[in-house]
Amino acid sequence: MAAAGTGSNPDMEIENDNKPINHPKKNEFDLGADFIAFEDSDDEDEPINHPKKNEPSKTGRPPHKGATNSYFDRPTTEFHGGKRRRPVDEDEDPDEGPMTGPPPGCPWMGHRNYSKMASVPIMLTQELWDFVDYISPTKEEHQIREYVVRLVRKTVKDLWSNADVVVFGSFDTMLYLPTSDLDIVLLRDGGFNKLDLNRLASHLRRSGIANEVTVISKAKVPLVKFKESITGIPVDISFNLTNGIDSGSSHLNLHHEIPALRPLTMLVKYFLMIKNHNEVYKGGIGSYTTVIMILSFLQMHPQIQVGNIDPMDNLGVLLIEFFELYGLCFNYTRVGLTVRDNGSYFEKKDMPTNHRQAQKLLLSCIDPNDPTNDTAKGSYSLQRFEKSLRVAYGALTQRYKTGTENSLWMTRECRGSHVQFDDRNRVAADSKQKSSGVHRSTQVSLIKEVYQVPMHIIRHRQKIAKVFLDGTYQVMFGDPIVHSLDLKTV
Repeated sequence: MAAAGTGSNPDMEIENDNKPINHPKKNEFDLGADFIAFEDSDDEDEPINHPKKNEPSKTGRPPHKGATNSYFDRPTTEFHGGKRRRPVDEDEDPDEGPMTGPPPGCPWMGHRNYSKMASVPIMLTQELWDFVDYISPTKEEHQIREYVVRLVRKTVKDLWSNADVVVFGSFDTMLYLPTSDLDIVLLRDGGFNKLDLNRLASHLRRSGIANEVTVISKAKVPLVKFKESITGIPVDISFNLTNGIDSGSSHLNLHHEIPALRPLTMLVKYFLMIKNHNEVYKGGIGSYTTVIMILSFLQMHPQIQVGNIDPMDNLGVLLIEFFELYGLCFNYTRVGLTVRDNGSYFEKKDMPTNHRQAQKLLLSCIDPNDPTNDTAKGSYSLQRFEKSLRVAYGALTQRYKTGTENSLWMTRECRGSHVQFDDRNRVAADSKQKSSGVHRSTQVSLIKEVYQVPMHIIRHRQKIAKVFLDGTYQVMFGDPIVHSLDLKTV
């Protein structure tokens, strides 16, 4: 896979003044020659089941922006009056008998028959779309977070009536994960001091709305962290910083303009979360930096640049190439990235003197809203991050090598093929020997070596759904109690 800043190649030249680096010739790198080309085909492929722009999905969910349907309207079940029943899958072949469901830790799979799809790339992209759909916030989950914001605002106003309470980050862009922090900034004339952090922490404890209150006063961005007492939603409160508000506005515009940015962001953010690489104060990669890295990857991808591929239909290959770029190929020592002016790479030696030494062994991402700000300067755990991406790349590519001899990429040869699984994944009858048909003992997930949903996340979402259905916040704020929402998305 070609990417400027790869390896320590003496033939690669980097231009000064933040100009794009010349891409190396094919076969210059030991790891991957180039982004994989995608060929057009006249064959009719099974369409990937993702919502197109301005077109609702099959489940009625909005197209790539805003919250999805109820937690109870997930691929694994349907919710009807407190009972759950198995949905009918239009892809299921009745002659093959029933499917027993997804493997443990893979609730996004539902009962979709992936093995009937035409090729491995289509299977991979469809499963990733199902995963993104599953982990995206529901309307009820977003409504509950709005209530938490109202509760925090009321509590802060009781302490400082002249303070403005502003929510920012992934809340407005709907790019938060089920257990993501809720980012809030307090603004007021005259600012805040370190004593105010402790004063707020004590007030939150006394008010009863917060558990596990922690003051982080020595970080570059001082924070008060806590978990809201009813839902357990984590909240981060910062003070008098407006750059987060500006970045949130930029996120919203970018995700409307570049639809593929949303699913890739959800996939990468979830991966960083389960690998514990998402906390900046612990040296991890923040949400803003994550979006910049993904946007740079899409801007610099040669096949996307020339319009040869639709990123929405090639989500699987793009994810693998993202892991490859930042896990195996990117030269963090020499090269930084920017997404300004359609994106480019730059050589770190051209950075301002005060950044140069500190950034020698770190990722460098220039803030598109502030060219003097390096958004990744606090992400000191780069080696752990790089290793995790490298392992994920190996796990995904090895999965396909052992699962099928077909190419992973969408070429003419593989797009018309049908993936066959061995007999270990099929049995002659069910456990009671009542089925005369052949059915699958378990579905086959192509991503379970990298993505799984642990039980604590499932239980957290069940708790949020129960709080909504019980009407706890509706009663608190005098709102009518409803059991489902039909909200228009942002």
